[in-house]
Amino acid sequence: MRKFNGARVTNPKKIGTVAGSSIYKVEHLQLPKNTHIVCMPPARKILYDPTVCGMELRDLALECSKTFLKVAWNTLPGLKKLSTRDISEIVVLRGSLGYGFDQAFEQLFNSYLPRCFVGARRFRISGGEFGAYIFYTNFDALPEHGVLFTGDTIATGVSLSQTLAATRSELRERDYDVQKLLVFSIAASYKGCTKLLEWEKRFREWWPDFDIHLFVAEGLFGLADNGTDLLFRKAGEAMLPEETKKRVTMTYGDYDTGFLPGNICAIFDWGDRNFKPERHLEDVVKFARNSLKVTKDEKAKEVLKKLIVDAKKGLKKLDQPLPKLRR
Repeated sequence: MRKFNGARVTNPKKIGTVAGSSIYKVEHLQLPKNTHIVCMPPARKILYDPTVCGMELRDLALECSKTFLKVAWNTLPGLKKLSTRDISEIVVLRGSLGYGFDQAFEQLFNSYLPRCFVGARRFRISGGEFGAYIFYTNFDALPEHGVLFTGDTIATGVSLSQTLAATRSELRERDYDVQKLLVFSIAASYKGCTKLLEWEKRFREWWPDFDIHLFVAEGLFGLADNGTDLLFRKAGEAMLPEETKKRVTMTYGDYDTGFLPGNICAIFDWGDRNFKPERHLEDVVKFARNSLKVTKDEKAKEVLKKLIVDAKKGLKKLDQPLPKLRR
């Protein structure tokens, strides 16, 4: 037992293994009771190699979503009783599109996944403070007394908060019941996820038995002062299992003292990595060059130089003409 951000918390406790992935239970008063860290192989390839983007990222994210669904179905036995009409994905445009839940669902269950859509646009207020507004909704597939899913990167949590506000309003307007919400994030900040506890309480004002089940890959990251970067190490915020810390050390240098664990973003811009890979790779090069100017960490220098080489190779590949049309 230790103090973490002013609350009593135990270290993430391993409770099992599903689909080759370790599942950890997180107990923290500022997080939903049902919070889990899932250490999954496909997420590692995303989080420990910033040059992975575009089509390769899409395929790995799909494997992450399939792992999440397997873990959820094994962790929550009640899900096995659901039919297609009982569930729906809340697609947060555009981040959720990178998770490929519909493809994962089809491949695992040989069934389509009903989908609702919420367009949430984030804007900077000042410094690392952000707001968000909703510019589009489509709740045609919202189920009565159903189970909802969503997947996205969680930084400040404002986009997800506005999405849940819109969903709650729609449920109330239709006088629908709702069972639970499952949230999966390949990269999530501790700070952003604390907002989920607030929303769980707000939903329970109308649906007392409602629960939020949060599943995050590799750990809960620290949120940088800029409100966007997710850090492997940040005092009072980052919450990682020991196996994750060991992987960070192997990849980026000593977890506790190295330059990169406390400075490199675990995910970079999720939208750019998926939909504007050239801009993402340019950002990786820019970050690496700027970091080389200030760090004296030899391991960091080695990693940063390799990132520049690999990112430039990726940019060069994107400039090549399309191959011949497949027949």
